Amino acid sequence: MEGNGPAVLLIHGTGGSYEGTWGNLRNTLAPDFTVITPNYSGSGKTQDSRERLELDDLIEQNVQAVTQEGFTRFHVVGYSLGAVIATAIAAKYPERVQSVTPIAGWVESDLAIAYQFDLWQKLFRQDRELFAQFAIHTGFSSTFYSSFQTVEQLHEFTANLAATLAEGTGKQAELDTRINLRPLLGKVTAPAQVIGLTYDRMVPVEQTRELAALLPDARYHEIASGHLVLWEQEAELIDTIVSFVRAIRALPPK
Repeated sequence: MEGNGPAVLLIHGTGGSYEGTWGNLRNTLAPDFTVITPNYSGSGKTQDSRERLELDDLIEQNVQAVTQEGFTRFHVVGYSLGAVIATAIAAKYPERVQSVTPIAGWVESDLAIAYQFDLWQKLFRQDRELFAQFAIHTGFSSTFYSSFQTVEQLHEFTANLAATLAEGTGKQAELDTRINLRPLLGKVTAPAQVIGLTYDRMVPVEQTRELAALLPDARYHEIASGHLVLWEQEAELIDTIVSFVRAIRALPPK
């Protein structure tokens, strides 16, 4: 926990951690907000001994991370699987959530998404560096590759990513195959800002646009990036998130 003011809960994605995902956003928000950045089961230093993860477990872990700090209401921002969790929290706890910002989220794991995350599990079990190479190959737009000069530089980047992967990546990817938010979306009452990524090959942007269309009070913003937006277009992402959360905070209480 860091900062002062209203609470903002930041939820990372599959294979990630708060340390590797939210450092710059946390620092930007901290002067005006109390930023709470938990790692969920299997990420960071957390341990997870269950056979498989359930969405409800991750909902409760993240909500408890806020309430145990004494906050009853909060803003929530989530990326990828974290976007799914954030949206589900807003549906399950509408009286607590002041705003929700899902980044690269999706409504339901169709066959293509389920097939992709099934492959993630197999690659992660077999070879973490191979998994990281596949994630980089599908995670960036073609424009991003211009920042590299050689394949060797990409391999070095891959090795660095592989070294940071969460131990729980496989279980988290398995949960990704089973997502279905359709029954929940109508229960979200908080204002939402849904952020889609134009060149996303992990969660196709059409899926994120559908999420925005189905939320009762949502605005939509799209960033010209692949899925790994925190590397590719972090400055625009941070500006978009912070502007929205500040605007909602400035509204008179209902």
